[in-house]
Amino acid sequence: MNQAIRKLSGLLVLPVLLAALLLMPVKAYAEDAATDATGPVAYECDVQLPVTVLLHGNYDEAFQIVLSQDPDKGENAPMPENPTMTIKEDVTHYFTIHYTEPGDYFYTVHQTAGNTEYMTYDDTVYYVQIQVVNSENGGLEGSVHANKAENPTEKTAELQFLNTYAPPAPAVTPKPTATPAPVAPTATPTGAFTLPQTGDTMPLITVLVVMLVAAAALVVLFVARKRKNNGK
Repeated sequence: MNQAIRKLSGLLVLPVLLAALLLMPVKAYAEDAATDATGPVAYECDVQLPVTVLLHGNYDEAFQIVLSQDPDKGENAPMPENPTMTIKEDVTHYFTIHYTEPGDYFYTVHQTAGNTEYMTYDDTVYYVQIQVVNSENGGLEGSVHANKAENPTEKTAELQFLNTYAPPAPAVTPKPTATPAPVAPTATPTGAFTLPQTGDTMPLITVLVVMLVAAAALVVLFVARKRKNNGK
């Protein structure tokens, strides 16, 4: 009799244990269920947000770009390990953000202005939406959608900031004017008659008139003397 009771009790305990196991809450992870040709697929993904700083002008400076959760609807958005990156001009860097759940995540990206003289820093603010969805292989995949604050309808997948360095042009020093070498006076031959060198035309005319009058007087004297000699 006792043996029969023991067998009956054992048969009753087994269904109770099975029911208890079935009723226990079990947390299921997609990475345990999703597989592909290479094995289990992790239910997670990394999304990269590209950022580039362009510089108009010539100056060696590193620029700071900051990624923040959107203050209105991004309080639950995952953040990268370093939300501030330092970028040299014309080099693209990436914010890498890790996601473990599908959803829409919202951020803002802006540049922190430096204090370099004659540098104009781009103050554009980008609004970024990262959509994380289930992929075909059972994991997650994300896409980036961004726009400038002042132009919400123009979408872009790459964030660019344009800074301008424009120092004033250096003053040009005029070249000194060469002083001409003095000209040595021309030697006058001994006994030669020369007209006086002058920049005034009146003295020259006067000299010519005197010379013509003297020549006429000589001609008159010569003619008078010749007539006198002929009259003797």
